[in-house]
This record gives sequence, structure tokens and C-alpha cells, in this order.
Amino acid sequence: MPLSVEIATKLLGAIETNTLVFLCGAGLSIPSPSYLPSAARVSQICYDKWLPNENLDAALKYDVDALAGHFHARGDFAAVFIPLVPWNDLAGEFNQGHVAISDMLVSRAAHGALSANFDTMIETWAEKHKVAMQGALTGQEATTFQSVSNPLLKFHGCMRRARNDTLWTQGQLVEPAVADRVQSCSNWMNLHLPGKHLVVVGFWTDWGYLNEVLAAAFNVTNALSVTVIDPNTSAELQGKAPDLWEKLNDLSGSFTHMQESGAAVLEELRLAYSRVWARKFYALGKPLADRAGVIHNPDADALNCDQIFDLRRDAQGVSYAHAATLKEPPAGAAEAAFAHIQLLSSGAVADGSWLNVAGRSVRIVNGQGQGIDQMREGHKEPTTLTQADIVLCAGAVDLGVPAKLIASGKGSSVVSPAAGGGARWLTRASALAELGL
Repeated sequence: MPLSVEIATKLLGAIETNTLVFLCGAGLSIPSPSYLPSAARVSQICYDKWLPNENLDAALKYDVDALAGHFHARGDFAAVFIPLVPWNDLAGEFNQGHVAISDMLVSRAAHGALSANFDTMIETWAEKHKVAMQGALTGQEATTFQSVSNPLLKFHGCMRRARNDTLWTQGQLVEPAVADRVQSCSNWMNLHLPGKHLVVVGFWTDWGYLNEVLAAAFNVTNALSVTVIDPNTSAELQGKAPDLWEKLNDLSGSFTHMQESGAAVLEELRLAYSRVWARKFYALGKPLADRAGVIHNPDADALNCDQIFDLRRDAQGVSYAHAATLKEPPAGAAEAAFAHIQLLSSGAVADGSWLNVAGRSVRIVNGQGQGIDQMREGHKEPTTLTQADIVLCAGAVDLGVPAKLIASGKGSSVVSPAAGGGARWLTRASALAELGL
């Protein structure tokens, strides 16, 4: 377990106080199943493509800043260098590190993320779950896009948005458009970074302009803490970028280097955050359970990240096609939490986020005072997903609307599955009666 109790406690406290900020780079996208090339590999690909046309200096081969700078200095950067970039190799499948950052931005557990990544894997996970996240290229966009999720500020650029304006070399900083964009990002950092817990993942550079931005954003010891997550040793990181190492050490009196995979640590942080969320959810049902004389303490630590993600969505009352967007369980989910406690105390067995009652699977969804039919229609999920036998819709109202003339299909039925699947959707009282409890 790479995430120590001490660091987990610190970062969970940062989530609780809205002070968690990520600084991530290309290293985040290297682990499985993403396998994106490093900056050095991108430079090598560009170099080798162009070498038949020009006898390039061998010193440029693994230094993308210097290679791009070579073309920029003689004026054919856009015409020659940009087409050399292996854009297809910068696309791929998100890994657990991307998932963790995206989930925490969407649910607003993280105050923001600063990214040197050109890829769009953080955004892609959000889009897969019906959240139209966009990477911001300026401080103004970071503020505007906050209506969808907390900001993802991509200060180097984005392969999807204004690809040709991506910042590849320090020589571009003299261009007015690039300079204005970088200054806008710097201004946002100056406003939002002080007094935060900074987690640095997969990012290591000695680019002067970024060090200057960090210097302007943080006065000495103005960060609450700095946690660097990188599999290299401290000596190796310091050797690669001595200025950045010194700056990060100076930002806070609390500096930690974890010599671990960023994706693995981020997945553990997401799990720790999710388990806190689940414990808060179950606590909502305790007053109702106490009044009913029901005693049971569900074990949030028995659930994995995916199972709690389903629990978070059910507690929020949204379908599995959507993301969980709330940092805290809603107060209106108390009845759903009580239903978990009540069934477990009556002999139900936890099966992930669902329960098994005498061989019948039960999914508990927060009905939020809506009608049963309305909730079912709102849960349009892929027909390939396993369906529960019963969906206990806590807090929902059975308005007595006549059933559809054509019933829902399920499994190998010749009837196509309807929205909400083939499960029986019942109020809590009806579900308890159906289960004989």
C-alpha cells in the first residue's frame, strides 16, 4: 500500500477543506493501459521523421524543447514541426490515475488540476460519464468551465483544442498570443495556489517559465504542503531539474517525496476518499435506524472503488450512465442509507453496492421524492449491464400510473429492454413487503 496513513490523512483533510490541487504531466499517461510516449520519445519520433531531410544536431534527438526550438528559431515551426508530432500516439485509454483526477474534479473533491498533458484522457473519462469537461487553456476559461466541473487548466496546450497553439518550446513565449495565454494561466495560479496542498504527479521539468510562475504564485512556505509522487529517487529528480526541486521544497515546510507510481497512489487516494463518502452516507441513515431500533454498521471498507462509485450514484439518484457529481452524500439520501442498514440487519448480504436477500439481488436508489415511473425512465442504462431483481427506490412515490402495455424485456426475452431495465422498481415499503421483511 504506497499511500501511508499519514499522507492519506493529510490529503483527505485537503479534500474536506477544498484545498487539494494536482500538478500533473506526461508521466501520468505512461502507465498501463495508456502507454503514451514520454516527451523524450516524442522528440525522438519527430527527429527521426525529419532526419532524412536535414542533418540535425544529435543533441536535439531526445530534447523536445530544443528540437521544437530549432524549427521555431528559423520560422518553420508550424509548417514543419507540428506535422511531425505523432498525435495518434498521444491518444489512448485512460488509466486509474486519470480516473482518480477526473472523478475528484467532477465531484469537486479537488479544487483544481494543473496539467502539462496534451492528451485528453482526464476529459475522456468525464465525457464517458455524461460530464462535458473541457480542459481550460486560459485562466478565464478555467473560471467559465467551473460550472461543469472544477478546473482542469492545461497550461501547455491540448491536442483537441487549438492543437497548433500547443506550447512546445520556450521560444514561443515571445509570441503575443502564447505570452497572453501563459500570463492568463499564471494569473489563475497566483489566485488559486496559495494556501493549498499541492500533489505533483508525473511531472518533471526545468522549464524556466514554469518555475517563475510557481515562484510568483507561492511565497516561501505559502503552500500548506507539497507531495511529489514519482518512481525516481529524490537525487534523480533533483539532478533532472534542480530549480524545480528547489522551488517545490521552498513552497512549504511540509514536503514529501513518495517514490511510487502516480497512477497507483492516485487510485488509492480515490479509494480513501470514496470510503469516507460511503461512511458519511451510512451515517445519514443512523438516526432513522436508531428510532426504528435497528442496529447495524455497514462496512464501507469492504467495498472497492468501483462498487462505491455505484453506491455514490445510487445515493445521488442518478443512473450508471452518469457520474457521481456530489462531494458529500445529499441529506435527502437518509432513507436510502436507512434501507441499507435495515436490510443488512435483517440478514441481507452485501454484494458490492447491492444487497442479496434470500437469493434476490436488491439495488437501493435514492428516489428523492419523485415518482417510481419517473425514476425508472431516468435510469436509462446500457442493456448489457446486469440488472437487479428489485430496485428499492427509497423516498420515491408510487403514483399509480398504469404500466406500459408492452412489458420490459430482460435477459433472453424477445422484448427489447426498456429504460431502467427489467428490474422491479418498488418503494421501500413495497420492497420490504415483497421481500417478506
